[in-house]
Amino acid sequence: MNRRTIVAALVAAAAFSAATVAAQSLTGTWELSQQTQRGARTSTLVLVQEGAELSGTLTLTLGGRRGGGGGGGGGSQEVTVEEGMVSDNNFSFSITLSFGGNSITQEYSGTFDGDSMEGEIAGGGRRGGGGGPRPFTGTRGD
Repeated sequence: MNRRTIVAALVAAAAFSAATVAAQSLTGTWELSQQTQRGARTSTLVLVQEGAELSGTLTLTLGGRRGGGGGGGGGSQEVTVEEGMVSDNNFSFSITLSFGGNSITQEYSGTFDGDSMEGEIAGGGRRGGGGGPRPFTGTRGD
């Protein structure tokens, strides 16, 4: 093979690879999982990707206080995905949780490949403190 043929093959392979990544979309229903001090917690993320922008909702199941005492804000809460962005296979968005007259913002960021994602949640940790980023994983169900 001559040098031009090799270079042409490499350029074509790179273009095909880039087109495959660009063609991926986060649109769909995702089940997110994260480990907490109380065990595994799942939530449902519904995303719509339009170009580099993300919109959608996240439905979380919120726990009550330890020991079964009420007032911990138990039940589920659906929140709007805000400031959602996608670049290549990276994504980020934020949500704002509201309960008991308080609001907490959490920022999600990570990477995706096909029907799987992984990333970190920053902000809104225990007792309102940010703490460190908390890992999560997700799989697309539709």
